[in-house]
Amino acid sequence: MNFFLSTDLVIGVNEALKLNEHLSQLSVKKPGIIYDANVAGSLYFQSVLKNLTSVYTNAVIYCNEFAGEPTYAHLETVAEFFRSNPPDALVAIGGGSSLDLGKGVALLMTNNVPALSLKGFPSGVNDPLPLVTVPSLLGSGAEVSFNAVFIDEAEGRKLGINSRKNFPKKAVIDPQLSMTAPLENVIASAMDSLVHCVDSFGSVKHTALSRIFSIEGFQRTFYALQQNQLDRAESRLDLALGSVCGTVALMNSGDGPTNGFAYYLGVKHRVPHGLAGAIFLKEVMRYNHLQGYEKYALLNPMRSTPSPKEVTIELLEEMDELYRQLQIPTLVPYGYGKGSVTEFAHNASEALKGSFSGNPVEFTEESAVAVISQLT
Repeated sequence: MNFFLSTDLVIGVNEALKLNEHLSQLSVKKPGIIYDANVAGSLYFQSVLKNLTSVYTNAVIYCNEFAGEPTYAHLETVAEFFRSNPPDALVAIGGGSSLDLGKGVALLMTNNVPALSLKGFPSGVNDPLPLVTVPSLLGSGAEVSFNAVFIDEAEGRKLGINSRKNFPKKAVIDPQLSMTAPLENVIASAMDSLVHCVDSFGSVKHTALSRIFSIEGFQRTFYALQQNQLDRAESRLDLALGSVCGTVALMNSGDGPTNGFAYYLGVKHRVPHGLAGAIFLKEVMRYNHLQGYEKYALLNPMRSTPSPKEVTIELLEEMDELYRQLQIPTLVPYGYGKGSVTEFAHNASEALKGSFSGNPVEFTEESAVAVISQLT
């Protein structure tokens, strides 16, 4: 059994106001700061930035206004900005895309190569600048992962830069930073956590240790969503813990069809990754259940029957209710109907064989047809 996690983690209300202390512990003298334009209007974020820049008056600051997940071309542009006035560390504040941008810039600052040359799983690269991640949404898990998602516009694919050297030195998770985010973004990010937890739980590469994180992450996130009190700091802390647990589990196991479908739909229709995963999650679980997979019973925090099959049915019924409560869409709003099921299944299967192979039961193009048919 192998298990890894390489990021120091601090979670607490108002913790972002102490960022200067965390940077001092890392002996940072001149930080580069990348922040998400979506948080710029938050009074709390403004206090966080003011606290940071009052100590680090030489900080190099970049506001990331790029809409959606970053491209390699955008990464190149931002890296050039920082190369013109080099910092000795980076702080990335915002959603998963801005945190991923921070990882990419940190690596390019010490590797003077084209961003596209690092796509996939680069080897032989220099250590990046130290990176501190500060998420403003809780669910992607980008704050503790080594994966960084970037889109290759020429190929129309998400490929990313995936190196264990990308691990942030520290993640500072403050639920206060997420309080002004639109509720639909909060929900989409939380659903991303559920996808990570379920895919990693069922992955054929799971371990007993990774499943501990899968189960804990799922239950905390699911409960927070069910309670429908996401305006409370306590609920946001549950989402923060769920996000970390789900991503740690995913890194130490592997993904499955849901995450694969989400990548395909997200690139094709620019659907936020968390929402794209949510669309497929429940029906992938139901498909696996109908094929005789009953291990999902272990995810159900409200077990009231000893039968794994009945417990799994209870969980799927609770998820049906949660989907109604959160108004998670089907594929219909994105232009898909019964006549497009076969084409969607074929294209997704061709692009995502790796994700499909992680499913706990055999998952083929015909399986994709069965899942997609329930969503059109």
